[in-house]
Amino acid sequence: MSVPLSEDDLANTRFAIGVELAARDLYRAAIASGASGTAWAILANQHGSYAQRLAGVSGISADTRDNPTYDNNVAAFQGDRPANAAFDLENTLVATQAALLGQIVSPNLADVSASVVSMESRHAAYLAERSGRGDNFDALFTNTATPLIRAVTP
Repeated sequence: MSVPLSEDDLANTRFAIGVELAARDLYRAAIASGASGTAWAILANQHGSYAQRLAGVSGISADTRDNPTYDNNVAAFQGDRPANAAFDLENTLVATQAALLGQIVSPNLADVSASVVSMESRHAAYLAERSGRGDNFDALFTNTATPLIRAVTP
């Protein structure tokens, strides 16, 4: 028997979905600006898939990106060093998803969120190498990013 999600779980999941869709669109912006290699499309597709998976477990539609996340990062993704922007974003997403994971009550939702944290930490490690940090132990194993905080709506 499935237990309905709490209001906090729903709000946090809606935020997580929006952030994942923003990440998807940021990778697409990098591609549109000339980022080459198949990894960019793979990363875009994976973030879209994370949003869909969260939507499937929660019953929330995955149709609205978090515009502040997108707007605050798009120029860097369209710049001449998108791998640096992507490295920073992935670390921020790991911190954000981990913070949300600590607030989730639903076991099914927690399972999905934990898998997203795991995958995004792998993205960050890959992007550490792609952005010239492959031999930097701290960049590979220490995440100092600040989590994004969802806006509280009345």
